[in-house]
Amino acid sequence: MNIDNQQLAHLLARSQQRDKQAFEALYRLTGQPLYAMLHALLKDKQWAADILQEGFLKIWHGQSAYPVDYPWAWLCQCMRHLAIDALRAKKRHGETPLDESWEEKPGQETEGLSPSFSLEHCLGRLCADKRNAIVLAYRHGLSHQEIVSHTQTPLGTVKSWIRRGLEELKLCLTQ
Repeated sequence: MNIDNQQLAHLLARSQQRDKQAFEALYRLTGQPLYAMLHALLKDKQWAADILQEGFLKIWHGQSAYPVDYPWAWLCQCMRHLAIDALRAKKRHGETPLDESWEEKPGQETEGLSPSFSLEHCLGRLCADKRNAIVLAYRHGLSHQEIVSHTQTPLGTVKSWIRRGLEELKLCLTQ
């Protein structure tokens, strides 16, 4: 996916001024990839939709300033932070984090499962940094440089996370 940062910056600015048409265009342009990212993090469709709505409401009310040069990375980072805050709140309230559903249990059978389930299972076994880097790169189409901006991590580290994560995925999927 390739989103034009200049167009996105323009839509964000107009949306924060409560321009309904710009806000609708912003949602049409970014809603689906942001939802996919949130769903990958939260592992729950309704929860991802709720966080997406919360994020867009914050944009509508102009609650956050964004860097004009990197509006897409900023938008991804804002949504990711909302998701992480929601996960922390859920953990504080004693609810089981959704990620634990992917942990291996003794005697758990994976034969005959669909390839997408196997991939999700293996992604769930990666550490969060590697998993997020791979999801951002391959599900959301972010370049290495966009991931650097999104995660505020050095380029070499991002490349290592992706390379090592892909190696671990390959090993997991071939077992």
